[in-house]
Order: sequence, then C-alpha cells, then structure tokens
Amino acid sequence: MPSPLAPDTASSVPAAAAARKPVLLVVDDEEGPRTSLKVVFKSEYDVLLAANGTDAIKLARETKVDVAILDILMHGMSGVDVLRELKQIDEDIEVIMLTAYETLETARQALRLGAREYLNKPFDIAALRNAARSALAKRRANQELKSAHARIQQLQAQISTMAGHAPEVRAGDTAGNILHDLNSPLTVINGFIELIHRQVSTAAKIEGEEFEKMKSSISRVHGQVVRCLEISRRYLGILHPGDCDIAEAVAVNEVLVDLEELLSRHPSAEGCELTISELDAHTHAGISGTNLLRILLNLALNGLQSGNPPLRVEIIAQAIPEKFDFSKFTDGTEERFITAERFPVGAAMVAISVRDNGPGILAAVLPRLFNEPFTTKPPGKGTGLGLGSVKQLVTEVRGAIRVTTKPGQGSTFTVFLPLAA
Repeated sequence: MPSPLAPDTASSVPAAAAARKPVLLVVDDEEGPRTSLKVVFKSEYDVLLAANGTDAIKLARETKVDVAILDILMHGMSGVDVLRELKQIDEDIEVIMLTAYETLETARQALRLGAREYLNKPFDIAALRNAARSALAKRRANQELKSAHARIQQLQAQISTMAGHAPEVRAGDTAGNILHDLNSPLTVINGFIELIHRQVSTAAKIEGEEFEKMKSSISRVHGQVVRCLEISRRYLGILHPGDCDIAEAVAVNEVLVDLEELLSRHPSAEGCELTISELDAHTHAGISGTNLLRILLNLALNGLQSGNPPLRVEIIAQAIPEKFDFSKFTDGTEERFITAERFPVGAAMVAISVRDNGPGILAAVLPRLFNEPFTTKPPGKGTGLGLGSVKQLVTEVRGAIRVTTKPGQGSTFTVFLPLAA
C-alpha cells in the first residue's frame, strides 16, 4: 500500500453499586441447606437467609437482592410462587431453583417465570458456584444496560434544553454540531440495545458464547454512551468555559476501533468498502478522544458520501519520525497544506490519513474547502462538510492537515498530530 504521505497521492453500573458486596438470598425451609449455602457463599456475598416464602419476600422488599437460590418444595409458599413475587419486586433478580424432586413441568414453569438455573439436590458446590457467578454477571449486565438507557435519556434532555436556547448557541452553530456529532454513536447504541434486548428476551438461559457476546455488546454500549457524554461536555464547555476538563491525550488505536464500529453501522457505508490500518505501536496523540473521533468521522463520512456507491475509503495511521521534511508539502491546484501557528516542525508525530476513490476535488473548490460553512451538496442535502470544524480542532492542538486530490481519482486528507506529553 503506498504511503498517504507520498506527494502524488490519490483516503455502567454506578460506582457505588459496583463497590458494594452483592446480595444473595437463600430460601429453604430446611436449616441444613440454608446454613451450608451461607458457608459456601459468605466470602463473595452478603447472604440473607429465609426459612419460608413470606420471610423471603419481606427481605427482598427491604434489601436489594442480586441473586436468589430457592428450594422449590417448601411449606406454605412454593419456590415457584416466591420466584413470581421476587420478579414483581425486581425483574432483574436472577433466581436459581433447587429441588430434591425433579419434575419436568415444574422446571418448565420456573424457567417460564424467569429462573436462570434448575439444579437438583444434593447440589454440587462447583456447579452451584458457577450458576451463581453466571447469574450475577447477567444481573450486572442488565443493570449496566438500564444505566445506559438512563444516561441516554439524560443526554437527550440536555440536548433538547440547549437546542431550546438557540439564540445563546448560534455562534459556531453549536446546537447543530452537537446533533451531527451524536448521530453516529447514538445509532450504534440503539443498534446494540436492540440486539441485547433480543438476546435477553428470547432465551431463559444465556451462557457460553452467547453470554460473552451479550457482555461484549453491553460493554460497547457503555463505551458509546461515555463518548456521547464527552461530546456533550465539550460543547457545554463552549457555552460555559471552565466547566469541563477533558484530558488532551488519547490512544490512537482505541479511537480507530471505535471509528470502525461506528462507520460499519452507518447508512453511508452500505455498499462501500472500508479498511482501517492501525499503528503498530500503542501511541498516544495530544488530543482528546472525542475530538479525534469527531475529526475522523467527518473525514470518513465525507469520503463515503463523495460519490455513488460502491466507494472505497481507507484510513491509515502512521508514525512520523523526528526531522520529517514537511517542506515538500505545498499549496497548489491538487494539494493544500494547513498548519497551526506553532506547528512543531521536526518533532515526532502521528499521521492519520483518510483516502477515498471518489470524484476528487475541483481546483476552484480546493482553496475554499475549509471555510465554515461550506458544502458541495445541493440545498437540503446536508449542513456542510464539517471541514471548518476539523481545521479548528486540529490547529487547536498545534497539528496540521494535508489534502491531496486528483479529479476522477479521489482525495486524501491527512491529519498530523503531536504526540501526547
């Protein structure tokens, strides 16, 4: 693959909840099994014991229970009745059923009501530990999903409030930029939430590979929610300087992973070819993760939208050694080079190029490319290329941008960023 630098280029769970010890409710009308289970789990859980269903329901209403182990056959309320009541108190309580008298219909009924496991007495301690561990993991996954929902709603309310004060945010079209930046991560979030809901609702038990996929999906939802919150905090910082404090350093490969995730699900990528080449080393650039993701999203989406599918867009990250010769980059009819006032010429840097095989950029358009606002699209077909924002974000961190293009052969945008201190 030719270097894009060549001259003739043609590119959660809340902290308090996580810190507390999980609560395990053991319900059995025989003292021996109750005591044994407390001994087995006391180092991992706060263990609550109940000798009957009535006491169990009372404990569940007074204390937030994470996992319950129920004997099915008990005097008074059966284990199935207790299961039903517990799910009404908290639908995310994970329940493991125990019985010395296995019946297929009872097992089916318990699973229909939301029980996670159905084990026989005398129970195997290792199997019961694994069942409890898996049940707790699912409980926490559901909590994290609900937390993501709540944070999304909070963010949407925040955006609505800001958009409702349009005169206050007119400068720089801040409200419009927020909605533009949040569109892609929110699309990913909604897609993963739909996938997770389908996984959870169609299976009484999720384990093995399916459970690992669900955990991975939830982790990605959490990451995208955090990304959205970073974006909102940055824009709030524009309106209220001094309120936000985002570290100016990011692992480049981590942003490229997020970028690939977002672009692969974006409607503009349908029918197009997208490749991303990461850095060999774990390199940190001197820019916030949110800003770098915004820059690359703008450039990549412009490439994907530059012509009719199928298009090809390549994103290539490269290390730039010290004493690299930038003097060969000049402005012309097929090239433009923009630097910050204090661009650190001669310093080691990282370069990220976005190359497309679209129609290229006309010589008359190239000088106006980074004007804000500017668009080559017809009226009503977009709010602009976002390149004015890209220029601002890159020059703020003393970086540079190089554009090379050939009409009919495509364009390459290369962003040069200083390494993090």
